[in-house]
Amino acid sequence: MDLCKTIMKKKIKHRKNLNQSKICWACSLFFWQLIKGLIHKIMNFKINKMIDTVILTIPRDKIKKLDNTQGFYPEWTLKNKAKGYEIWIKNMPKIKGEIGPYYPRLTGYKRGSQKDNIIPMVNIEFSIPKLIYSNNLDEVEERDFPIIIDSLHRRLSEMGEIIFKTDLENANISAFHPSKNIVLSDGYTAYSVIKELSKINLTKKLELTKVNYKNDGNAIQMYAINHSIVYYDKIADLNQNQKKAVDQDQTPQQFSLFEEIKDKQPKLEILRMEVRFSKKQKMNSIMQELSFQKNPTFKDIFKKDVCQKIVRWYWDTIVKGENLFLFELLNTPKQKYKDILRANEKMKVKQAIYLVGLDVLCKDGGGIREFRSLTEKRIKQRNWYRISDGIKKLNKLAEKQPLHSWVKQIDDAIKDFKPIKESDVIP
Repeated sequence: MDLCKTIMKKKIKHRKNLNQSKICWACSLFFWQLIKGLIHKIMNFKINKMIDTVILTIPRDKIKKLDNTQGFYPEWTLKNKAKGYEIWIKNMPKIKGEIGPYYPRLTGYKRGSQKDNIIPMVNIEFSIPKLIYSNNLDEVEERDFPIIIDSLHRRLSEMGEIIFKTDLENANISAFHPSKNIVLSDGYTAYSVIKELSKINLTKKLELTKVNYKNDGNAIQMYAINHSIVYYDKIADLNQNQKKAVDQDQTPQQFSLFEEIKDKQPKLEILRMEVRFSKKQKMNSIMQELSFQKNPTFKDIFKKDVCQKIVRWYWDTIVKGENLFLFELLNTPKQKYKDILRANEKMKVKQAIYLVGLDVLCKDGGGIREFRSLTEKRIKQRNWYRISDGIKKLNKLAEKQPLHSWVKQIDDAIKDFKPIKESDVIP
């Protein structure tokens, strides 16, 4: 009997010790998750950047093609052929509605004959955030680079192509898209901001001559042959089909993400700004303009400093440099007249009245672009530059005037360049 009591006491004591161990383990796990979260926030604060699409160019002789006698991998397909020129493509087949890994697109170029001894090149095009997150609402960071290289190496091997990781890191860049997602507040919508941005005058400095609107005003693209700038409603674009979407490389996960946002954060507004280099020559000129080396490699551009300065330069040059007065908060002609006279004590009344009229015409309807289009039908193009002198004076005056807060929101987002994660916007 005493032996049984002793055994029971030992069992009870063992259970207590076990329960205490479980409690200690649970507490340790809780505090570790808490510390890990704090470390994550600190790291996000210190290191952040964002690139979307990138095109790497690698010599074909640095890529090993795996044997495909069993038909495990997609095949290279001839897309175009001319004298001394061939284009081949290789893409992972997509099954409609199937949720699976994201794969890069491969394009092979073969120029000249065998006698010319020109090494064929392969372009590897992919969206960096989609490669690791399956969407581009999440933004990548500098510290993600090893993960990106590992993921790219793995996806390429699944397509039957083996490339050393060092060759991927040091691959030449043919094009890339520095970009930023901006969460809007104060009741502003991406649509309303895009409508205001559509009023700006396209600068001759950037050779941007054309404007394209998509999806009933939810996107605006200012473009030239060698580069473009796109502003679009990121949330609305998640629900567009491939033909209509600004993002032409949608994943199935993005459609489900839209439904989740619609359900949990229906008032969420995200404006996306994206700089797209379509020609290497323009990319190199902007890199040198901002004191970076030309002909960069993948690891050269995967830096916060590079992407932030490019996005900042385009924002400052296009919007803040010449069009800031369009976004003034107070917009009455009489108040504008007072401000002009106060800032220019020696200005003639006639000139002040002219500037008030110019201000009204530039802000009305389709903005400066519409005003310019109507005006240049009646005057020579060189006379427009005289009118633009007045626009510069209005813009100078706007530096001291209160602006709509969305301007500061974009300005601050580019200045901070903190990455947005899905977990930040969906509770």
